[in-house]
Amino acid sequence: MESLKTPSTGWKSWTAKKKALVLTSILVFIVAVAVALGVGLGLGLNNDNDNDEDNNDNNTGGNNTTNNTNVWQPAVGTSWQIVLRYPLNDTSVDVDVYDIDLFDNEKEMMDELHADGRRVICYFSAGTYEDWRDDASKFPSSDIGDNLDEWEGESWVNISSSKIRDIMLDRLDIAVEKGCDGVDPDNVDGYDNTNGLDLSEDDTVDYMNFLAEEAHSRNLSIGLKNAGAVIDRVIGKMQWSVNEQCAQYDECDTYAAFVRRGKPVFHIEYPKGDDTNNQVSVTGAKKTNACDFDDSDEFSTLIKNMDLDNWLQEC
Repeated sequence: MESLKTPSTGWKSWTAKKKALVLTSILVFIVAVAVALGVGLGLGLNNDNDNDEDNNDNNTGGNNTTNNTNVWQPAVGTSWQIVLRYPLNDTSVDVDVYDIDLFDNEKEMMDELHADGRRVICYFSAGTYEDWRDDASKFPSSDIGDNLDEWEGESWVNISSSKIRDIMLDRLDIAVEKGCDGVDPDNVDGYDNTNGLDLSEDDTVDYMNFLAEEAHSRNLSIGLKNAGAVIDRVIGKMQWSVNEQCAQYDECDTYAAFVRRGKPVFHIEYPKGDDTNNQVSVTGAKKTNACDFDDSDEFSTLIKNMDLDNWLQEC
């Protein structure tokens, strides 16, 4: 602390007694200043550490994840569109984020969206085998479980398998190559379905933390799709939630944990039901039920057709 050193000039003219008194006073003053500065600096460091932990938690998961400042963290209330029915063919919707299929869309589409100032989330199924995907032949039959109800050609997979995880790492690499800003890994809630593989919540927690670390190491953001039962165990590493039908099933309070942490909930409701996919807006009670719930003003809610085509209705 060079600035606190006592100057040597001017002291020679003082008497010895005065020197002793002055020296004593100065020493007391220096000790007091040092203690005060020490306390202040200590508090400042503690506050800085607290802020760093908060920032890390908001960005990439706090103490359990990499402190990667390049990982994109969207704000609560970020506007969005999701199209999975086919390759995106309409970029005119004025929103901040597009969630589109990783395989069905080429890098040129990501580049076009970026040129328009959009962010791109790339969807893939992380918890199922889909027999139409380009990499379907890589899935070992021993890691494939029961079929998904009402989804032909799709089956649950063993998310603890190293071979399945290697396939997902390849998909993350594809997301990087195509210029995705983040990924939307679907079907990670096999524990809540008849899966034929004895999948558990613990399996999902381990899997999502694994995917998050790998995504972050590639500068990709990642979100939790549904899987409300494990939110408290993985939310630190997630940048958002993608939720379907929390209003319909009265579960939105569960997903509000994200908005309370400064992370958006990209929320979809399907009030038309499973079989109606048209361009007609819903009104009255159907819209109210989809759009009005506790904290609904904090959610990024869309009304969509079940087939997730271009059509959307905002609340």
